[in-house]
Amino acid sequence: MQLTETVKLYPNKYQTELIKATMSEYISTVNKLVFDAANGRTITKMTTADVKADLPSALCNQCIRDAKSIIRKYNKALRNSNTQVRLPVLKKCAVISTIKILESVMTV
Repeated sequence: MQLTETVKLYPNKYQTELIKATMSEYISTVNKLVFDAANGRTITKMTTADVKADLPSALCNQCIRDAKSIIRKYNKALRNSNTQVRLPVLKKCAVISTIKILESVMTV
């Protein structure tokens, strides 16, 4: 059994910038993997050693899993649709929005 605990973090400016940089690197890595997979490169056997990103290996593994999920949904949409389907692209993460909210609460 796995227990889950919700924790509120109040990062300082340095930690906020570090989180933002990590999340933007994460999003760009997932988008790159999705683009590569859509262009014919196989990502089914990909490991963290194959991913060139400045991220911890746990985040690289998550990038690979997310890219596989996006490609799986994209291929399913292509099979079930008669029209052209656009390749999904990650744009921003919810963590960045949450950090902005926390920053505004802390300054008030």
